[in-house]
Amino acid sequence: MSQAAERPAPQHKMPVAPRSGPGPSGEPRARPTYAVVDVETTGLDRRVHRVVECAVVVTDATGDVLREWSSLVAIPGADEIGAGFVHGITRAMLTGAPTFAELLPELVHQLRGNVVVGHVLTFDLGHLAAEFERAGLALPDVKSASLCTRDLARAYLPPGPRSLAACCTAAGVPLTCAHTALGDARAAAGLLRAFVDAGHAADWERCRSRAASVDWTGAFLHERTGNSRTAPRPPG
Repeated sequence: MSQAAERPAPQHKMPVAPRSGPGPSGEPRARPTYAVVDVETTGLDRRVHRVVECAVVVTDATGDVLREWSSLVAIPGADEIGAGFVHGITRAMLTGAPTFAELLPELVHQLRGNVVVGHVLTFDLGHLAAEFERAGLALPDVKSASLCTRDLARAYLPPGPRSLAACCTAAGVPLTCAHTALGDARAAAGLLRAFVDAGHAADWERCRSRAASVDWTGAFLHERTGNSRTAPRPPG
């Protein structure tokens, strides 16, 4: 049985100054390109189980981290949280956390315009789509503008298990605070960086072009104010 996840220190929102202006030598700085996402849920079935933590690590085209964002997510009910033995989230930890609908403007801000990346990305996107639907909105179809690090591992890593932990071991990427949204998103971003360094394929460029044209208008509950409330995990 898996051990409960260690809880990372409250470094849930670490914005890095956007590199959109010219650099010291006058060359244009890189813009955000990849949004690496991870969710922790109460179970595997997106029809009934809920997202209780979400994280996004945004990187530039070289894989350098530009910013990080994460939050616990409040869900209805008073029962203990399912799958707590995996992710370590308790009902008490969700007290005062924002709902998914309250997080939506900030989440869309982190994802929009970027190639969406994740390890077993279909799982994360499926649960996000279900939460968008519960909020009366629609997650855009980003499949053609997305990358799954588990799928990429088949091309970049030797044969072997394809769990996040196994891929990180094979690629020499650190994985800390496993089974926390931010810890897993950071690890998947590390894998992406390793694959970029190894020389990514031409279809990655096509993903980037498609990401710029994804229509996010159906995903807006209200505009982002810049003062979004988040709830980091308490230090473990």
